[in-house]
Amino acid sequence: MLLEYIISLLIAQDEWGLGLLGLSVFMCLIIPIVWFIVWILVAIWVYRDAESRGMSGVMWLLIVILLGLLGIIIYLVVRKDKSPNQPPPPPS
Repeated sequence: MLLEYIISLLIAQDEWGLGLLGLSVFMCLIIPIVWFIVWILVAIWVYRDAESRGMSGVMWLLIVILLGLLGIIIYLVVRKDKSPNQPPPPPS
């Protein structure tokens, strides 16, 4: 009886047409996809930031992808200061 009640709660539809089971499956699919997209955007930012600071963007991209949050922390600690844009030297 208790099992039947739990199953009926899981498959019962609410006003949006999703039962608890449908909602949990939906969230289990959406959360990893959003996390993956955010992680790709962070990796692209690290690559571009490293290149703009005169560092190896590919190396830092790989470090961040392989080490995750630890890689981002290491990058933020060791990255160089941005040098101001200097005009090119006059032609000689």
